[in-house]
Amino acid sequence: MMDELAVIGSFVFCRAHGYKLCAAFPALTEAYFMDRPPISYVFEKTVPRTIGKELKYECKEHHESDCTRCFDWTATAVENIKQQAKLKNSKVMPVDISRKEKLQFLHSMGVDLPSTTRLSEDTIEKKFRGAIDDSQSFATLIARPPFDPSTLPLWSKNTCKTTLLEAVRRVNFEEAFAHSRARSAGKENAWDLFGNTFMDARQTIMGLADGLDKGVKTAMIQDKDTKYAICVRVVEVCMLNKETPVMVVLYCRGTRDAPAFDTLQWVQEVVSNRKSPALKVTATPEEQKLLLAILNLNARRLSSAYPVKRNSSGTEATFALSFLLPLGPVNQQAIGKLTRHPGCVVCGKKTVSKCSRCLAMTYCGAECQRVHWKEHKPTCNSLHGGEWAEITFSMQPTEMRLAAAMGKKLFMATWNNMARPTMDNTNIKSYEDENPLPPNIHSLNPFLIKMQRGLTSAMPPIMIYDRTRSIEAYLCRDIDLEGYDKTMAQMHTGQRGLKIYRWVKRIGDDKLSVCLNRAPPKDPQW
Repeated sequence: MMDELAVIGSFVFCRAHGYKLCAAFPALTEAYFMDRPPISYVFEKTVPRTIGKELKYECKEHHESDCTRCFDWTATAVENIKQQAKLKNSKVMPVDISRKEKLQFLHSMGVDLPSTTRLSEDTIEKKFRGAIDDSQSFATLIARPPFDPSTLPLWSKNTCKTTLLEAVRRVNFEEAFAHSRARSAGKENAWDLFGNTFMDARQTIMGLADGLDKGVKTAMIQDKDTKYAICVRVVEVCMLNKETPVMVVLYCRGTRDAPAFDTLQWVQEVVSNRKSPALKVTATPEEQKLLLAILNLNARRLSSAYPVKRNSSGTEATFALSFLLPLGPVNQQAIGKLTRHPGCVVCGKKTVSKCSRCLAMTYCGAECQRVHWKEHKPTCNSLHGGEWAEITFSMQPTEMRLAAAMGKKLFMATWNNMARPTMDNTNIKSYEDENPLPPNIHSLNPFLIKMQRGLTSAMPPIMIYDRTRSIEAYLCRDIDLEGYDKTMAQMHTGQRGLKIYRWVKRIGDDKLSVCLNRAPPKDPQW
């Protein structure tokens, strides 16, 4: 009997479901508790440790067995009651994602926020949702919610002339090169399975698409210990455009700390149906949380007018309805925006001071500056005492200005390894394009730029841009000879002698002050 119980923070829980047990009524059986909602997803907060022959539970965040912060059951019970009331008439599946997990998910998407960040919960949540939406190109594909898939044509291999798997596959050039290098080295993929949560989620969605290509419409996504699962049935696949399918799905979550009735009968039906086998996907609990976050986000955007058909047995009555779009790498510009926030670099609040040594970082007060010092110290040391040079930039490279002066047509295409391949021509410019001077979103604050030389001539223009692409300009020899030569003299210090990263300040409409002789401690996230 004791093997079935877990003592966590002085409370006793049923290990099978997570229910708090009452020692005053030992005669009560498990059946009594099955209809009672658990006070929390207790085991999601813990890590089991075997000490001798005894199994102990510690909190995940602080690794303490008697953590009063994580195991405050009164606060947890109240929060759970509020959550249950909020979700009672909700369209989504409840999932508890901690602040730390959101930061980890953002990191797996390429959005690195410092572990010391004191940004508010709302700000972290907005960044998390923003990263998800950029990865699925939501704003580009769907004008505005509510979204009604019934207005779209059904996906067909005959009309789209490709498999669904190929249609949902999204990579950028950098990922494609990484996969190519991995295969040359004898590896199947550049990223190991279960090594990156976001990559794993993308693989799972491709797995669903591959299953549909083979006629499999149901899936059981569960961890290797079979403690957590997501049950999925694809209702239909619609076509947003010739390159983009959208999978409409019914889904339900099953965990060991919740009544099994919501999913057990559905699983039994699916397993017993030999004519229509189910896809079985192994996914870590973390990946499942990320998938649920995506499904829940999209579920709230579905039109209530969409006529979903649930199965006749009624086992899908508690399933939520959502849709899945192809997931791709987060866009470079989006990463720049998501890693940047106004105000104090640590918490985002109104600033009152700057680092007195480098003047690059702004803070709301001494406490945030103290917390950030360990992380900021390498950057501060690299900037302190640096040589700042003034440069004048142009909005067009030399060749395009010469073509315009001669009345000739000239077109230019920019290539970005971090961009997702597309068939449109939005990155192709002609000399006729108007290129107004960019607004100064950075004010007087220092910011990082990439300075990258071209490959086309002996004295190519140097492209200049920041992480958000708020400024995209050129340093040309015919406009600023001294600034050009000084910058080219630093190029050998960068990757393959082609690009360098530097701190700059905007000091005029077309002028930057650049700390040329000091590089950041490491190449920034770009």
